[in-house]
Amino acid sequence: MIVSVGTGKEGKDIAHGICFSIRQNNPDFLIFLTTDESRKTTLPFVFDDCDRAARKPKEIKLNDPDDVEKITLDCQGVIKGLVRDGYDLANMVVDYTSGTKAMSAGLCIASIREKVGALIYISGKRGEGGRVISGTERALSVVPNQIFAGDLFKEAIDSFNIYHFDVTLKILTEARDMLSDPDFLKNIQVLEILSKAYALWDRFEVGDAFQILKSVREEDLLKRWGIGKQIELNKQALYQEKEHLFCPERMFDLLENARRRGDEERKFDDAVARLYRVCEYIGQHELNKLGLYKIKNGIPDTSDLELSKLPPHLSEKYCKYTDTHDGKAKIHLSGNYNLLFDLNHPMGNFFKENEIHFKKLMGFRDLSILAHGFNPVSERTYKDVLELIENFIRNEKFSETDIQQRVKFPRIRIETIL
Repeated sequence: MIVSVGTGKEGKDIAHGICFSIRQNNPDFLIFLTTDESRKTTLPFVFDDCDRAARKPKEIKLNDPDDVEKITLDCQGVIKGLVRDGYDLANMVVDYTSGTKAMSAGLCIASIREKVGALIYISGKRGEGGRVISGTERALSVVPNQIFAGDLFKEAIDSFNIYHFDVTLKILTEARDMLSDPDFLKNIQVLEILSKAYALWDRFEVGDAFQILKSVREEDLLKRWGIGKQIELNKQALYQEKEHLFCPERMFDLLENARRRGDEERKFDDAVARLYRVCEYIGQHELNKLGLYKIKNGIPDTSDLELSKLPPHLSEKYCKYTDTHDGKAKIHLSGNYNLLFDLNHPMGNFFKENEIHFKKLMGFRDLSILAHGFNPVSERTYKDVLELIENFIRNEKFSETDIQQRVKFPRIRIETIL
């Protein structure tokens, strides 16, 4: 326990309040922050009323009782010293009732900065001179960790809402150690589960993300946070993606992932790399619907065309893409759309109509440091590629609004936790 010691009428009134506080908290170790004057006028009365030997008190004199900044630093040094000696911050109590205003302010600032367990102020009925009347004292306690934990939880929510899930988990670990309130810990647990699930999903680990997300049972809490409905939609999308390599949900999921990289994180190279994959995936999706991939262990092999299902003239044309080492007929992005064009497929036709734009914009991707070159992708290039891919997707026969909503990540309403 750390107590600031001030002066009063012959020191007796201040000493009585200090001893009341000491008896209330029953510390194993006691530190008095004093001035030359309080050592003379107040401490003798404190020692008369409290068992000096049993409390193992230590006196630390503050040289300038009116210098808030110096007092703050000195008090921080005292608290850090206690921690070095093995005392737990959570079990520290600071009584800032007496002393100069600067002493009280400095001690409070230091205690909050160092995250001590509790701040104590002795109140009661006041008599002449505004002093608390002996026998009417009562201790008012403030637990800074409740404030710190709440602030950290809000910070965790902010990180979750901008999709920094690993940062969210790190903040929650710190917040958990500050407070043992059951309701608070339940909030921590639910947000941790959500953060782990969406971190996995953000890395395309859809199966693991689905298993974690479906374990969330706090429907009332999710509803209060304003994300219950969105999580149900997300589970629908994840289920489809884990069950099917090719599905509309995966296409829009890739698109949303690219938007998060570009719009939220401003990582335009990452975003364009994902948009390139969206474009490639659309072509693969359509070829798979036509049954033009060989099936290996029940899974379509996108690196091996089923040439026997093509018309003879096309089978002969695309036979040239057969790899001499493994015998697979391999085509990539442009090849996918050339084949769709040869099959008079709408997506192939759209690609051909906009081939100049595709080649130009995808050329920027090829020159990116994440592809084959060394040039960073600009925001303008990212937006141009995004617009092109969005226009491309509109040609698909999907209910775009419904499916796209299923793959959007939730954002917690911050006002629900204030």
